[in-house]
Amino acid sequence: MKYLPVLIVSALLASAFVSFYSTTDNKVNLHFDNFMTKYGKNYQTEEEFNFRRSVFAESLNEIEEFNAKGKSWTLGVNQFSDWTKEEYKQLLGYKRNIKNDFTESMIKDMPTNCPKPSNKAIDWREKDFVTPVKNQGACGSCWAFSAVAALEAAYAKKFGELVSFAEQQLVDCNKFSHGCNGGLMVNGFIHWMHNAPRTEADYEYHAKDEKCQEDKISTKYPELNYGYRVDITQECLYDALTHNVVSVAIRAEEGPFRHYKEGVIDESYECGTDLDHGVTLVGYDADKNAWIVKNSWGADWGQSGYVYIKKADGLGICGINQENSQPTWNEEEWQK
Repeated sequence: MKYLPVLIVSALLASAFVSFYSTTDNKVNLHFDNFMTKYGKNYQTEEEFNFRRSVFAESLNEIEEFNAKGKSWTLGVNQFSDWTKEEYKQLLGYKRNIKNDFTESMIKDMPTNCPKPSNKAIDWREKDFVTPVKNQGACGSCWAFSAVAALEAAYAKKFGELVSFAEQQLVDCNKFSHGCNGGLMVNGFIHWMHNAPRTEADYEYHAKDEKCQEDKISTKYPELNYGYRVDITQECLYDALTHNVVSVAIRAEEGPFRHYKEGVIDESYECGTDLDHGVTLVGYDADKNAWIVKNSWGADWGQSGYVYIKKADGLGICGINQENSQPTWNEEEWQK
């Protein structure tokens, strides 16, 4: 009989062990069911279902562990929660290593003696310079979406009309970039200097590389006049933003950006500074001391498609001060 207490304790421990993992599995299953319903996920085989569920479980664990730290921003389940890291990286199409002497010579440098920022709030959405958040899909065309968003704002400022221009035009036709395999925003500007922009309505986005259709699609819109590079300081980035929307490059590979839900990203070491993603700077929130950044992953990602990144010196949080540019039809703005 002396072994009975030991057996009872062992049984209780085993029961607790099973109960814990059963509870954990139930929680994952519940979240995964909600995730599949919300994002319309439909897996073709049981093997794929189990694989995606395991990836989702890892993402959910990462999200919960991060949120437990009490940072200034939180993470949440989104459309990428069942994607592997390799699949997710295909979205990140900013390729700074494809610069060349010809394209570099076509883009001018903005003044580098930028004034100290006033820290006054700016939001170009309020001026109706920014189209609704778009979705690049499973294509590394972020650079094209960033370039187009900046072009849309430049056109709205010059001509008083907000037009949704075509990302697919750049994906298919820009010879200095690589479509869904990545590119540079300034390459898009240069393309529009020689080939007038088409509208999204006329040149629909298909999230894949296709044959260029520019010669088959007419346009009434003028060629772009100028493209400018922004110097690597927060002062110059703010100065550029006072003129209009800015195409910016950031680091987006790490989980704290991938799963971003809300709040202000304020730590560079959490996301890094090695640039890999093109986005669009549309404003500055003075109360949060944060850049307002438009992404191209749909309105379900982040804060209705946006992310807030703290304004800081050096390379900037997530590297946001480094590789930025702006198209314009008003060169005189930069000669004052």
